[in-house]
Amino acid sequence: MRVLGVMGLCLLAMGATCESNAGSGRSRASYGQDARSAYEAALLEFRDDDCLEAEPMFRSIRRDFPYSRFAALAELRIADCKMKTREWAEAITAYRQFVRFRPSHAEVPYARFRIAQAHYEQIPGEWLLSPPTHERDQGPTLEALRQLRRFVLDFPDDDRAVEAQPMIRQCLRLLAQHELYAARFYLRRDAYPAVISRLRTLLTTYEGSGLEPEALLLLGETYLETGDRPEARLAFEELVERFPESSEAGSARRRLGALGS
Repeated sequence: MRVLGVMGLCLLAMGATCESNAGSGRSRASYGQDARSAYEAALLEFRDDDCLEAEPMFRSIRRDFPYSRFAALAELRIADCKMKTREWAEAITAYRQFVRFRPSHAEVPYARFRIAQAHYEQIPGEWLLSPPTHERDQGPTLEALRQLRRFVLDFPDDDRAVEAQPMIRQCLRLLAQHELYAARFYLRRDAYPAVISRLRTLLTTYEGSGLEPEALLLLGETYLETGDRPEARLAFEELVERFPESSEAGSARRRLGALGS
């Protein structure tokens, strides 16, 4: 009887283990399905631009289903909500955390582009009573340019690399306009070395801005003011050679004619 009792207990234990394992299998299937259902419900709110409802739902998914693939997607949607509500710093932090902790995830390029985009959105806009954008602090523009260039360099085949190009050109133009603005400021004060320095920065650092002809013409004229005719000639010749169809090229040709051979 004792032996049968022990055997009976063993059989009961084995049955309980099997039942537990079967339950675990059902739990795993349910876990994944529950995660999907929760994510899809949150996504509906998100697509309706209702981040007030969607963001807490995404946070719950990340907390309640950390081992589901929907946890990572929920993290991205939380960052996207921050973008929708123009909370740029919070969005950047959220995307960076995603990149840091999920470096092999397929959505890393998306997160990297959104980081650059969040910086780009912080570039000051034009307002009726405010100074022009290029006359204001260019810190956000510089950082946006840096992030956009890094994205294109790291993910040249990503579709968003094409989208990044006009943003890069806009950053270059704003930064070049700022250098021209500063150069003219110094020119009014006859601070010629500072003028030349600003124009050289524009030409070497912000190539592709579209303002090179204007900068080269002003550079040549500044060298003439300082009496440095050889450097003035070089600036005018570069302008004519590189941008022969520009309106500034005609002025450069006249200056070269006046300088003679």
